[in-house]
Amino acid sequence: MAESDPAGSPGTLRTLRTLPRPVVVLLVGIAVNRMGAFLAIFLILYLTSLGFSPAAAGVVLTLYGVGSIGGVFAGGLLSDRIGPRQVIIGSTLLSSVAVAAIAFETRYTWLMVTSLAAGVLTAAYRPAAAAMLAELTPLHRLVTTTAASRLGLNVGATLGPLIGAWLATHSYTAVFLVNAGTALTFGLVTIFLLPDVRAAAHAGDPALPATSDAAPEAGGRGMLHDRRYLAVLVAMFATALAEIQYQVILPLHLGEQGHPVSLYGTIIALNGAIIIALELPLTRTVQRLPIRTAIAVGSLCIGLGLAVFGFAGGIWVFVVGALIWTFGEIVNAPSLNAYPAMAAPVQLRGRYIGALSAVQSAGYAFGPLIGTTLFQFFGRAAWAVCAVLGVIAFGALWYGVQNRFTAVAPTVVKAPATT
Repeated sequence: MAESDPAGSPGTLRTLRTLPRPVVVLLVGIAVNRMGAFLAIFLILYLTSLGFSPAAAGVVLTLYGVGSIGGVFAGGLLSDRIGPRQVIIGSTLLSSVAVAAIAFETRYTWLMVTSLAAGVLTAAYRPAAAAMLAELTPLHRLVTTTAASRLGLNVGATLGPLIGAWLATHSYTAVFLVNAGTALTFGLVTIFLLPDVRAAAHAGDPALPATSDAAPEAGGRGMLHDRRYLAVLVAMFATALAEIQYQVILPLHLGEQGHPVSLYGTIIALNGAIIIALELPLTRTVQRLPIRTAIAVGSLCIGLGLAVFGFAGGIWVFVVGALIWTFGEIVNAPSLNAYPAMAAPVQLRGRYIGALSAVQSAGYAFGPLIGTTLFQFFGRAAWAVCAVLGVIAFGALWYGVQNRFTAVAPTVVKAPATT
C-alpha cells in the first residue's frame, strides 16, 4: 500500500483523537521519561562538585555517550528477538537502578562503570519504543504519530532542564533519584498498560509480506545488505554532524563576534519554540509530499540553514539561518524517524530503527571534535562544511529512500488486564 491513506489523509487532530489507547499511553510515557532524563545534562556539574577535574568529568560523560550508541543498537536487536515491550521494561527498570547508583557513588572508577551502564540501559528503550509505536499505528498515520512523539520529546526536553535545575539547587541526589523514578514509572506503566505486540514473532514466515519495496534486497541477509538503507544511514550521520554544530560552532562564533550569550539562547529558543508550535500541525501538509522529497529536502535545508550562519552580516543572518534550519527539521524529522519502521523487513524492524538512532548518536558524538577543529583553523568559514554535509545527505537520501510500502498488521501476543 502507498504511504498515504487510501481514504484520504486524515487531519492531524482526527488522527490523534482516534489513536488506540496503548499508543496514547506510550506517547505520554515517552514524554514523561524524557522530561525526567536529567543525567546527561547535570552529570558534569555533579562530578565537578565532587572535586573531579573538568577533563575527568568529560571522560565519564563520554562513556555515557558511548554507552548510548551501543544501547540503541542492542535495544533494536533485542526488540526484534524478544519483543519491544520486554526491552522497554528491562531498559527502564535497570536504568533506574544504574542512575540511582550514580547518585550515591563517589569513586571515580565506579562512576565510569555506572555511567557506561546507564548510557546503554537508558538508550536501549528508544528503538523498542519506536518499534512498538510502529506496530500499534496504521502505516498511513505513522508520520503524524511520530510527530506527536517528537512533540512530547521536545516539550520534555524544554521543561526537563528547568525542573532539574530547581532540584539541583537542593541536591544532586534528588536530581538523579527523580530521573530514576521517572524511568521506573515508565517501566511499571509498560508492564500494566502496554500490550506485547511482536511483528518479529513472524520472522521467517514465508507467508508474511515484506514491509518495503527494498525488502527483497535485504530479505534474509540482514540490514547490512540493504544498500538503499545504508545510504539512509550515511545521510543521517551527515545530517547529525551538521546539526550538532549549533551547540559547537555557533556559541564559539557568536562569542568571537562579541555577541552576548543571550543571543545564543534566543536562537536556540526560537528553534525549539517553532518546532513545538508548528511541527505537528504542519505534518499533514508535509505528508502530501513523497516521503523521499520530504526527508531529502529537509536534510538539505538543515545543512544550508546552518551554513547561513557563516555569512557576514548582523543579527538578521542568524535569524534567517535559524529559520531555514528549523524549517528543514520540521520537514525532515517526523518522516525520517518514521521511515525505518516503514522500510524494514518486518522481522528486522527494531534493528533498522536502532541503527538509525545509533548513527545519529555517533554524528552527535563526533561532531564537536570536527566542529571545534574546523573553527580553530578556518573561523566562520567552518560553517561551509554544513552545506557540504547537507548536499551529501540530500544525495544519499534521494538514492536510498523508497516512496511505497506494504503494510503488515502486528500480532498481539499478550495484553495486560485493563480492569
